[in-house]
Amino acid sequence: MRIKVGRNQRRRAARTKSMRNQPGDPFKAAIPRVAIPSSGNVRELETLTPAFICWYVEHPSSTDVEDVLASLKLFFRFYPEIGENRSITALDPAEVAARLASLIIHTVNEGIVATYSLMQFQRFLEDSGRWSGNPESYRAVNGILMDIICLDMRTTYSGEVKAAIVTSTPSG
Repeated sequence: MRIKVGRNQRRRAARTKSMRNQPGDPFKAAIPRVAIPSSGNVRELETLTPAFICWYVEHPSSTDVEDVLASLKLFFRFYPEIGENRSITALDPAEVAARLASLIIHTVNEGIVATYSLMQFQRFLEDSGRWSGNPESYRAVNGILMDIICLDMRTTYSGEVKAAIVTSTPSG
């Protein structure tokens, strides 16, 4: 038996199908408001890259430096660049939390990788004396990153759903 479907119903179904979440850049899809990619942040990261690579070699880690840099570049493309005073060497805790939360909601794995990469980057900024924010914002950003990493470890080992990470309120 064949069911007749009207032209308007077919159009509505086609429109709904095309509006579903499309594969692509998880940062773009994860950000609920319009975020204009920031070429300034990426350029600033690129100027810090040689020093970051040297620092990273001195502080060996299980993650390849190229993977960390790719994740940072992707994150900073959508980190807000507001005015001349905003710099990626002075991260805003509220913006970091908002970007990571929206990324984790979209793809947990990408969010965890971005969190780990930001943690390494923040340590680099502190060790090299390049952190240009105040001590309170450093502690707040560090607390947010630690909370997410610790929650990931707990949910990974306990077998609970990883999406529970997002329900946590960051300390700081």
